[in-house]
Amino acid sequence: MNLKRRRKMKKIISALVVVSAGVGIFVVGLRAQGIKEGQWSMTMVTKMEGASAEYAEAMKEMANMPPEEAAMMQQMMGSMNIQMGANAQGITTTITQCVSNDNPVPEASSEEGCTETHSMDGNVVHFEVVCKDSQSTGHVIYKDDTMEGEVKSTQMVDGQQTSATIEISGKYVGPCPQ
Repeated sequence: MNLKRRRKMKKIISALVVVSAGVGIFVVGLRAQGIKEGQWSMTMVTKMEGASAEYAEAMKEMANMPPEEAAMMQQMMGSMNIQMGANAQGITTTITQCVSNDNPVPEASSEEGCTETHSMDGNVVHFEVVCKDSQSTGHVIYKDDTMEGEVKSTQMVDGQQTSATIEISGKYVGPCPQ
């Protein structure tokens, strides 16, 4: 793989790190009381500030990769339930998790040593996560069998601060499998 392609892959991987952090941050909001316990399907669309051109370029690079490299990249992203949106609309992540107040999602944070706070105001969960190199704040609104919310995140990647907005939507799937 040539140097230019490696740099593109590094940018994609950096974006995936932000997405992974966003997923962990979002799950923190699920810990609050008052949520409908069971299995939820959640979709998060991560848009990195100033990254539209980079997304478009990365999509173009992936289209021009040798088939084995493209397959490897898609397999890696697929194993993380991640796909880059068409026309550089962002990175979409879909997860299905069992959620309960007594047994919060085990992967509540992708980093150790993070400080997590949350509060519940009616059907709205507000949360903040502060880690060594990142900080995120957000909210999720629950309404019957649906939810929606937003997370604002900043993170240091290779000595540079990156910002991302994560739009969240979800629906209750049903009881957790036994």
